[in-house]
Amino acid sequence: MVSVLLLIVLLATIPLEKLVSFYTYAISCGMIVGAYHLSNHYTEVEEKSGKDVDNSLLAVFKDYDITKRLLLHLFAQCFIGTFASYLLDITDWSKYSLMAFTMPVIARLSGLPVRDLSAVQNFATIFVIMMILFYSFNKLTQGISVVKDGLEQLKEAVTEFGYIPLFITYWHAVMLPVQLLIFWTSLFVSHLFVICHTKGLPEDGKLLVLLVAMGECCATPISLFALCIAISYMSYYVLTLTKVFLLGWEGLRQDNDLMRGWTEGLTMMLVALQTGLIDLKPMERAFLMSILLFIVVSSLVQSMYEITDPILLVLSASHSRSLSKHLRVLALCTVLWVLPLYMTYEICQYFELDFWLMIIISSCILTSVQVIGSCLVYWLFLYDTFRTETWEKLDDVVYYIRSTVRILEFIVAVFVVCFGIKESLYSEWSWMNSGILIIHCYFNVWQRLQTGWKTFLLRREAVHKIESLPEATTEQLENLNDVCAICFQSLLSARITSCGHYFHGCCLRKWLYVKDACPLCHRQINENIDSSSDGEFAHLFHANDINDLLEEEEVDDYVEESSESEDSCLEDEDLTVN
Repeated sequence: MVSVLLLIVLLATIPLEKLVSFYTYAISCGMIVGAYHLSNHYTEVEEKSGKDVDNSLLAVFKDYDITKRLLLHLFAQCFIGTFASYLLDITDWSKYSLMAFTMPVIARLSGLPVRDLSAVQNFATIFVIMMILFYSFNKLTQGISVVKDGLEQLKEAVTEFGYIPLFITYWHAVMLPVQLLIFWTSLFVSHLFVICHTKGLPEDGKLLVLLVAMGECCATPISLFALCIAISYMSYYVLTLTKVFLLGWEGLRQDNDLMRGWTEGLTMMLVALQTGLIDLKPMERAFLMSILLFIVVSSLVQSMYEITDPILLVLSASHSRSLSKHLRVLALCTVLWVLPLYMTYEICQYFELDFWLMIIISSCILTSVQVIGSCLVYWLFLYDTFRTETWEKLDDVVYYIRSTVRILEFIVAVFVVCFGIKESLYSEWSWMNSGILIIHCYFNVWQRLQTGWKTFLLRREAVHKIESLPEATTEQLENLNDVCAICFQSLLSARITSCGHYFHGCCLRKWLYVKDACPLCHRQINENIDSSSDGEFAHLFHANDINDLLEEEEVDDYVEESSESEDSCLEDEDLTVN
């Protein structure tokens, strides 16, 4: 494993032109090795035949079998030598040295006894090895200089950018995920082909065959990592198709989330390492693979819900009349709340309950509850769009629905924590389970409790501020004859801020969740104001006109000050002219 990683690092530091040359040399070496095995096979077949020929040149052609093997071997060796010399770009006499494995054929044509062909084969092998060593020695200095330059560039890049950006750059430069995906797919198809042709494909066990093939492809750390990459790609395309199904091709053009799907791959890797998937026997690995796939599918369904939820709410509040969009979203939501419950039922039928199984079941149940809550909010928003009047209680009903969902999530999270503590105390304890339990306690229990409490306090404070503001009278609303500046709906009822602006009470309350200031003038709304009080702004709430805000004496003073200012300006102008 370490040697493979070092080889990957070295290959990543080599320039592209030199990397192509390296692959050319590797392919040529592979072809020479193939020529050796082909020549060795020809020698063994001839020795087993035990047929000697005369010393005459054409005596070998009297036997059809010997002639056929000879010509086939000669043609194959000539093709391999010619192609290898072309890849290595050898144009001088040394290219004929790649034809050394034709010596057994020449010996057979010359009438050499069959028992001596192995000696000729060994001589040809030694000769080719010596030529490869000689060629490698000539290219060794050049190869060392290339590696040295690559390592120096790598050192400079690490100093300039750091390890993580450099790793990400090389990760995309060598397209390692794509290579691992191709590797695992090829491995899976080959194992599936072998299983189907050796053991046969049972009619009622196709799923078992797939699990066995997947289990066989996870026997090494590299193949397991490649499986996680393949799951990430599969999840990415499923989630992308989900967005296309909901929004059409426009959603695909606006999509820029390249990290989508990696959650499922990382989940697969963590659970596989915790359960020791690599060390299990093939059938045990196939059995465990079914549980791991349940976990991945549950995480994938949750990711699909996270994509669907904002689209569902926007569609309900956008006054869209497109029936197909509503039907597609509702159909997908139906699948998203039915499928987790079905998965929970199926997995409880075949497996005993443990900590990891409890996490799967809780995740499935929470996904179904969240989807149902979102659908209820969708129908409420859709009902509100058909109303002619503002539904002031809508925000309260939506808050109660979402609070109920959050409370159920919190209860399930606490139950999972209690079950995990019980498993750690009375069953087998492990660092992985403890780490997952701590993470679950922090994110799913403490963070949810803290977020819910902050939301409750923020809502309570907003309601208190709204109730402290005076309510506009019918006469004030008629004289105002305006709409709410937040929702642009008519003002049948309104609250008046300390700065004298009119808003719907429910609209202003939603605004206060975001910012504690007037939406128009941005004055702070942080005082308890009574419309009947004698405070600084009390007279604002009964003013029907701006002139009502000024007393008669204030108007006279203002006019007198304006006249005096005008006279002084005229006197200054006369002095300037004179």
